Amino acid sequence: MFGLFGRNKKSEELEDVAEAPVDRRASERSDTYADAVALTPKGRFLKKGIALDLSANGTRLRFENGDSLNDGMVVSIARYGIKRRARMRWRTRTDVGVEFLDEAE
Repeated sequence: MFGLFGRNKKSEELEDVAEAPVDRRASERSDTYADAVALTPKGRFLKKGIALDLSANGTRLRFENGDSLNDGMVVSIARYGIKRRARMRWRTRTDVGVEFLDEAE
């Protein structure tokens, strides 16, 4: 009646398969917890935050509010001697994933 019986049969046929998350990183990352600063390309202060993980190609930064960050920035993580140009690859309300644009010095 009105397709109610067909729906039950269909749901039994579907398998509940969870897909494994895909890791798209080009290089291995390491967990870190270090102060980080986002600067404009001209070196002007934007925001202070925390680097949560770090790889040769990028980092994940956490800010109180990362909404006002621009795509082009310089990321400085003094503990690791990093000061590199970066671009945003993804963003949530507090976290920002950035890709380094220049080679490590």
